[in-house]
Amino acid sequence: MVRGEISASPLLAAGLLPALAGGASFATTFRWPSLSISVEARMLTSLADTFADGVLVQASLAMPALGICGHRGILSVCAVFDAGELQIASDPDVRIQARKPWVSSVGLRAAGDWPFSEHLSLRGFAELHTNHSRPSLSVNKREIWQVPPLSAVFGVGVVLPVDAL
Repeated sequence: MVRGEISASPLLAAGLLPALAGGASFATTFRWPSLSISVEARMLTSLADTFADGVLVQASLAMPALGICGHRGILSVCAVFDAGELQIASDPDVRIQARKPWVSSVGLRAAGDWPFSEHLSLRGFAELHTNHSRPSLSVNKREIWQVPPLSAVFGVGVVLPVDAL
């Protein structure tokens, strides 16, 4: 029998944006006993960071994600596919350019659930991603940052099961 889940998690990401980033994730999941498919919306914003010549840069990323997971008890392992467009903000006097602003990655997620009741669980997860499109930032035509080949995302949030579908 298929059941639904909705979940929300605060996120911490390293490597996707020019500085450490925080954000949130909201997901809808269709779950069978040992398999699930989820559609997720992620929003991340980096801390402001100073780069070359004192240029202050802040970046954000909104990205949909698709997760396909295998479950065994309270543990799960997932393949995660995501993509989004990098948005940059800086001092108005400085011209910053993003080369190929689209980020896409494939990741592996390890997660664990801690049920509080049949209607509420806590889920923690860690993901490691390989970044396939790697945008870069330039100031005055000089590259100051590029998305690295690997990135990580961490989260802990709540999961609410929905009646069987």
